[in-house]
Amino acid sequence: MLNTSPRLEGMHAATATTTGWIEAAAEGGPDCFFCGDPARRYKPLNEGTLTSLRKLWWCRPCETTWVA
Repeated sequence: MLNTSPRLEGMHAATATTTGWIEAAAEGGPDCFFCGDPARRYKPLNEGTLTSLRKLWWCRPCETTWVA
């Protein structure tokens, strides 16, 4: 069974790709687990399928990252 729930990641996960942080759409990304604000930046990861790549989301105020 595929686990689709987000998982918390340390900031070291952000260095796994050479792609810089990408600004999310105007409405933002998923809500932060700690402050509840929508994430504003992400990095694509080499996980998932061609049509649904997973993203490393970053909440800048909380300095929290998670994969969704």
